[in-house]
Amino acid sequence: MIKNYFKIAWRNLWKHKFYTFINMFGLALSIGCSIILFQFITYHLSFDTYHHNAKNIYRVVHRITFDDGVPIYDQGASIALANGVKAADPRVNEAGILLRMHDINVTIPQTDGIGKKMFAEHENIGITDGHFFNLFDYQWEQGNKSTSLTEPNTVVLSHGLAQKYFGSQDVIGKTIRVDNKNTFRVTGVVADHPANTDIKADLFLSLSTLKNIYPDVYPLMHDNWSFINSTNSIYLELKEGVNPQLMETDINKLAVKALTAAGAKPYHFMVLPLSEVHFDGRFAGVIQRSLLSTLGVIGLLLIIIACVNFINMATAQSFKRAKEIGTRKVLGSSPAAIFIQFISETSYIVLFAALLSFALVVVAMPVLNSWLQTELSFNPFTDVRLIVFISVVLLLIIGAAGSYPALILSRFKPVNALKNQVAGKVQSAGFTRKGLIIVQNVIAQVLIISTILITLQVRYLKTADLGFNKNAVIMLPVPDNSKTKTDYLRNQLLADPAIKNVSFCYRAPSSTADKGGSIKYDTRDWEKFVGYTIMGDAGYIKTFGIQLVAGRNIVESDTAREYLINETLAKKLGVKDPQQVIGRKFAAGDLSDNPGTIVGVVKDFHAKSLYTAIAPEYISTFRKGYQYVGVKIASGNPSAVIDHIKKEWQAVYPDNVFEYRFLDQQIADFYQKEDLLNKLITSSAVIAIFISCLGLLGLISLLTLQRTKEIGIRKVLGASIANITGLLSVDFLKLVLIAVVVASPIAWLMMNKYLQNFAYRIDIQWWVFVLAAFAALFIAFITVSFQSIKAAMANPVDSLKNSD
Repeated sequence: MIKNYFKIAWRNLWKHKFYTFINMFGLALSIGCSIILFQFITYHLSFDTYHHNAKNIYRVVHRITFDDGVPIYDQGASIALANGVKAADPRVNEAGILLRMHDINVTIPQTDGIGKKMFAEHENIGITDGHFFNLFDYQWEQGNKSTSLTEPNTVVLSHGLAQKYFGSQDVIGKTIRVDNKNTFRVTGVVADHPANTDIKADLFLSLSTLKNIYPDVYPLMHDNWSFINSTNSIYLELKEGVNPQLMETDINKLAVKALTAAGAKPYHFMVLPLSEVHFDGRFAGVIQRSLLSTLGVIGLLLIIIACVNFINMATAQSFKRAKEIGTRKVLGSSPAAIFIQFISETSYIVLFAALLSFALVVVAMPVLNSWLQTELSFNPFTDVRLIVFISVVLLLIIGAAGSYPALILSRFKPVNALKNQVAGKVQSAGFTRKGLIIVQNVIAQVLIISTILITLQVRYLKTADLGFNKNAVIMLPVPDNSKTKTDYLRNQLLADPAIKNVSFCYRAPSSTADKGGSIKYDTRDWEKFVGYTIMGDAGYIKTFGIQLVAGRNIVESDTAREYLINETLAKKLGVKDPQQVIGRKFAAGDLSDNPGTIVGVVKDFHAKSLYTAIAPEYISTFRKGYQYVGVKIASGNPSAVIDHIKKEWQAVYPDNVFEYRFLDQQIADFYQKEDLLNKLITSSAVIAIFISCLGLLGLISLLTLQRTKEIGIRKVLGASIANITGLLSVDFLKLVLIAVVVASPIAWLMMNKYLQNFAYRIDIQWWVFVLAAFAALFIAFITVSFQSIKAAMANPVDSLKNSD
């Protein structure tokens, strides 16, 4: 019996190949997209969940709030805090420290003593000890987690780095030299970390070497609770059953003891669950959970759109199968048997659609991994979680898309079905069909509007006036910021007429790095807000095109300190006229408690991304803090200029790897999240529109078939092609117009909430909704007109002859 159901189902589907293809291809697209979105969502949800006691591991973060009431969030904490909490609090089972280093040069001495290999490493360097490896699961290929980093000047490498540096895994006892200053002996090798971790360190230097790496600030780093850096990651493993809120209270009590009540007042330390580190945007989270929820909803909506197509076409075809159903009932088929027959047809389509979707995913996955910067995999026969998801999706589609048409068709009365008198049922299904078309187009319209607004916001982020000139500026690392070397390199570079300006600095404007602290103005007490430091030499404002609005530029000096402040800081200090601050005393706690002098005021510029408002900032020279040099080049032949820069740079730093980046590209990278969201929403919108158009095409084909005789009579009576095309198209366009009206306020509410995440954002303009409406109506009209014109141009004689 079951075999017979599927045999008849196959015949019916083959008989109506066009509609079967539309249904199958639409479902394949939606299933494929839902699989990709599911893999993307589960990939991000899996970050750092594989560690043996992940549920009890927390990262210590903090919030600073001064009298102005504006909270400042930071993911860093001090080494002193980790040591103090571990020693004083019985709730803590283990405390781990990981100090991140952004950029280093690694030199590998050759065994013959002649020559050397050099490598530049970025963002994958950590300073730690065995306590860190007690918290996090690493597979040790060589060495031991308890002893490998106990001694100074020892290092643990990842499998990949060991192979990269030495060409083999036989590396224990070999040495590497870091930044041409400290030599480290390899004492361990760990397997490469998986893709789904935020702790992407491959090179681990021993924590006991910290005083050799940072000799100038080691005492502060080790002993001072307030010496907090964003690159310091402090992790605590709490004992089973410990309430993290109690742990927070304990840490803040210890802070009061270490810093005094007055010193600890601005600080509030918090413990962030390891499972939230990847998602909390306040503390440099990579992606927000709300985005994953949005993508999950989009995946569901795409499936709904495809199901709507299936239901609409199945109910629209019901008149063609009325006699078949009547005959079956007369011959003894029960409503249940007919219901099963139509569910069998649905199952066939869904099964083949699933197989087609697998092929689409296999083709798309490598492209998407490059596009989304992920490492998604597709193993539909071994990934249990994916198997369960696909099974549930297929069952839901079969149930949702197949049940309603099967129920409608199985309830036809035999006599009425044989006489094709099923108008009541068809009319009822028609109302449902119209409602489903509206729902389908509401979803597509919301996605269209969202795509337009996100695209405009991303374009604004990348093209907004930042208050400085980011074009034609090359950023180079400065391995050694001694006066002799920096002055020599500056002179050599400026000797080239193709190089306009040079500036040594800590970072270029619009960086992700934060430095700042308390400030003191004139004869007043220390201010109750944070001032942010920009370390740069006298060429900083010229190189980056920052506008001076009052006073003069700073002069390079290692003794007398001079400051430029921005307009926002001047306003924060209560000064209306920038000229009034010129010559006033100014002290910045993070640079020196000894006051310097304000010599100028610069026009506000964006030292951070456009997510945040411009903060009170000051620029001052601080040679020890210079890590980069910005080189402003003239337009013309950049390749030749870069070759010259490379030659001069390598002459000064022969033991380092030459690397460079253009500042405009560096700034564009800040908005990778928005680029990612834009790509995902745009892709979803295109697919939703395409599936909707497939549905409209199938529906108009069926409905013109139903009205063949009417069209023939109208043409005989003199109706033109335009009249008939309008007649067939207008009902669909009305439904799309209703969908536009419903979708517009929904899209406005959603996008208005999204744009609140940015301190600087576009305004939602009325023309966006008009454009989206026009696009939706135009696409619908083109889709519907294709079949309408074809029907209108048919010979009326054939139409009347072949119609029932």
